[in-house]
Amino acid sequence: MRYRHSKGFALILVIWAMIVLTGIASGFAFAVRHETRAAGDTVDLAHAEAAATAALNTAVLALAATDTDTRWRADGQLHRIEWRDAMVDVRVRAESGRINLSLAPAELLVGLFALVLPEADATALAHALVDWRDRDDDRQPQGAEESDYTKAGYGYTPPNRPLASVHELSQVMGFGRDHIETLRPYVTVYGRQPRINAASADAMTLAAIPGIELETARTFVIHRDQMLTDGGTLDYTALRNGRRYLDTRPDYRLVSVDTEVRLPSGLTRREQAVVQLDSKRGYTLLSRETLPAASFHENPDGDAP
Repeated sequence: MRYRHSKGFALILVIWAMIVLTGIASGFAFAVRHETRAAGDTVDLAHAEAAATAALNTAVLALAATDTDTRWRADGQLHRIEWRDAMVDVRVRAESGRINLSLAPAELLVGLFALVLPEADATALAHALVDWRDRDDDRQPQGAEESDYTKAGYGYTPPNRPLASVHELSQVMGFGRDHIETLRPYVTVYGRQPRINAASADAMTLAAIPGIELETARTFVIHRDQMLTDGGTLDYTALRNGRRYLDTRPDYRLVSVDTEVRLPSGLTRREQAVVQLDSKRGYTLLSRETLPAASFHENPDGDAP
């Protein structure tokens, strides 16, 4: 009897041992699969970053090309290149064609916010931004200074200096993350020019100018791009009502390079770099950041989302 009990107990031990070993083997197999997948993802990310860097350097060289037939313009046109099995779409825009958040007058900010953020209080946002960046503590009519931030429970107050990045808008009273993503195509913090460069701005940015309607801006952009392609002389007569906010001297030394990299594995990476070009076909990198995975091909003409 004692022998039978021993056999039964031994059988139970064997069964439990098999269960434990099976669990260990399954866990090990899962860990191996996970590590393999992680390694593959790391390789893909490195591949995508290298492709984006290659596209950035290609864009800089193309902007400085002496051959006018192959030279790129900082006009937002789509360029497609291939680099080691990666397909890369590239757009180059002049930063002078965007509205400078640190320098633009309040009425220009109101025009932009009203156009692309129709649900928001455009005047309140513009005044809060002016109070954030100006050197004094005098409150704009609908703005927010130190006492307003303290009363609202913020752990900080306006720094009274130019913005360091577009993302800094998220700290300004009234702005949300969705506002920043919507505004990103039309604004900059780089450059020293409070005016908009009419030779490179898109229709939405031009329509933010008091006295210029959206349809007028669209018509002008179509005519301008055609003239630039044909080598003709630009006519700024249609924008005469907003001339105090405009600069008509083309300036393509400060540009943003947007890239979207697509790999055979299905991975997609979007990023934006802002660079200062020099006379020796080189550049200084001012910023480089990964962008949200929205479609790169949305709003190619600068129309609102």
